[in-house]
Amino acid sequence: MQQNLPASMPCPPWCKAEHTDADPDRTHAAVLGPFGGPGQVVIRYVQADTDGTRYPALGRLSYYVGEQRRVRDLEPTDAYDWGQVIAGLDIRSFTEFAEALGTAARVLDGGL
Repeated sequence: MQQNLPASMPCPPWCKAEHTDADPDRTHAAVLGPFGGPGQVVIRYVQADTDGTRYPALGRLSYYVGEQRRVRDLEPTDAYDWGQVIAGLDIRSFTEFAEALGTAARVLDGGL
């Protein structure tokens, strides 16, 4: 007797996972980075296909501050907004941008 199993949905275009079987329940994944510099920024994406349903992709940003690793979930709107902000900077603006963020952090923390 032949079973009618749901066909696997194609991988999202960003998926870098090696899917070795034909199971329709799969996990799609990609790792971008590490990007150079003191923070060693890495972005990870994961998305699940379960029982014929594709769930929304989850993003996670990890980076180092000194020797301490920090992890933040990426909300799609925030990721898009920051992508637009950073893409709009020319190379000369990065230092000024970093200094402005550092100043904002000190001010918001109650000092200057």
